[in-house]
Amino acid sequence: MEDTVTEAVRKQYEAYSYPPPIEDAEKFLRKWGPLTCDPKFAGIQLWPEGRPRQDLRILCAGCGSSQAPLIALNNPDCSVLGIDLSETSLAHSNRLRDRHGLANLELRQMSLLDVGELNRSFDLIICTGVLHHLPNPDAGLKALAEVLDPSGSMAIMLYGKTGRAGVYLLQDILRRLGAGQNAEGLAMARELLKFVPSHHYLISTTGKLPNDLAEDAGIVDMLLHPQDRAYSVPEIMEFVETAGLIFFGWSDNALYCADRFLSGEMLERVLALPAAEQWAVIDNLTVLNSRHDFFVRKPHNMRFLTRFDTDDFLSYVPLVRSGVRLAGDVNSLILTRASLEGEVVTPISKSDALLLEQADGKKSIAQILSHSLSTGGEPEQRTNFARAVFERMWRSGHLLFGRSNS
Repeated sequence: MEDTVTEAVRKQYEAYSYPPPIEDAEKFLRKWGPLTCDPKFAGIQLWPEGRPRQDLRILCAGCGSSQAPLIALNNPDCSVLGIDLSETSLAHSNRLRDRHGLANLELRQMSLLDVGELNRSFDLIICTGVLHHLPNPDAGLKALAEVLDPSGSMAIMLYGKTGRAGVYLLQDILRRLGAGQNAEGLAMARELLKFVPSHHYLISTTGKLPNDLAEDAGIVDMLLHPQDRAYSVPEIMEFVETAGLIFFGWSDNALYCADRFLSGEMLERVLALPAAEQWAVIDNLTVLNSRHDFFVRKPHNMRFLTRFDTDDFLSYVPLVRSGVRLAGDVNSLILTRASLEGEVVTPISKSDALLLEQADGKKSIAQILSHSLSTGGEPEQRTNFARAVFERMWRSGHLLFGRSNS
């Protein structure tokens, strides 16, 4: 059964390359910037303690038509291996490799379930939009975990259960109608989309049909796929733990931030819950997340997790996330930035702002407090004030944290 499903998935991506191929990786990066899983973009999230080496060994597991070339182009000192089931997708990647002279990129047609046969280990494994298409995602993640270096990190994207409710309702309709991955099935899907009402789950969070449904490959991938599943937050936590890994953080905390969507007594109640429970509440409440982007590592790296329940946070080195802007006036200050699901706006006080303006990615929180003129009072009061401010900014995704070597 598993081989049958895997073969059906392979044939789909042979016939309908997805994501759509790109012709020029340099133009793509100039227009859109690095991928969110790129170590140049997410390095501090992947390795708060500092990346293990400059010449990273990177595996793009299920690299599709362009992911591996984009990573290789943007990280010329690193060696990148892209693997995929689809010969068509690899052909697109190979053209990009030739066009840009990517000597650091290797491409192979193979299943990620067979990565152990490579007899290699990797400092970074990128697997986005792949595991949820396997008949047995648990086996896929375990296979990747076995080739992850002890100091390595993994960037994963899985479909989100709350944000894809409408997708699965339409998938069910098309299965009942017998729609296949052919011209007739595509025509049937396009005809069905004409009748989707504005209050349907497929539309309601955005006000319009998803952009992916404008092209045949997108319709096939979203509505006619032979195998996909989606995950709730608790299911992600179980998925990661079952593979013997630890959840190491979201790509953007703002999508799971209680402060952003709640206030008053309800916010206090939710913030009293463990972090994973907070994330589950917000995911269920907002139904924003059609995808979950996150990082995982091996258990002995748990000491590098970001947490604020001890004074160890004083050794963290705060860095303001790219794109964050201070706006408003002295009586009504806000931090604002764009995110995957809309603008993130966070009110802050003048005292907060004076503390945050010293977050330069070089000084630890302890060093900031020792030189700060922004807060008076006893050392314990200053520490608790800093804890509250930096934790709230972390929950909102405005701040990232490295680790001080001192």
